[in-house]
Amino acid sequence: MAVDLKSPQQQVFDAVFLASFLLGYKTFDYLPAKETTYPFVYIGEQTDQDRRTKSLIYGRVQQTIHIYHDYKKRRELTTMMDKLKVECRKLKQTENFYLTFKNITSRTLIDTSTGEPLLHGVIEVEFQFN
Repeated sequence: MAVDLKSPQQQVFDAVFLASFLLGYKTFDYLPAKETTYPFVYIGEQTDQDRRTKSLIYGRVQQTIHIYHDYKKRRELTTMMDKLKVECRKLKQTENFYLTFKNITSRTLIDTSTGEPLLHGVIEVEFQFN
């Protein structure tokens, strides 16, 4: 009987989620209820490009990480962002694939969608897997 393995994309998502969780951050795979206290991390959107050969699959995954924090806590937000970037750079493999860190971008935005101003950090990290 064949065993269904998690997709490489899901394995990358899980590795990034676990890295955030192990840093001690409240980490979600969805935007939590508005009552959730700040700061928190939301492992969000993902873009995938994969190729299959006769014997293996390889490709790239771009994972977006969102960090929400109180408006007056910029230093804490940027520290969280830096720590998450360091952990992403350290990721070398998942359960079944090797990872190579390729690129990372980040930005800090002002978010007024909740009626109170928030800081919204966005990290986009790209991995190659094989």
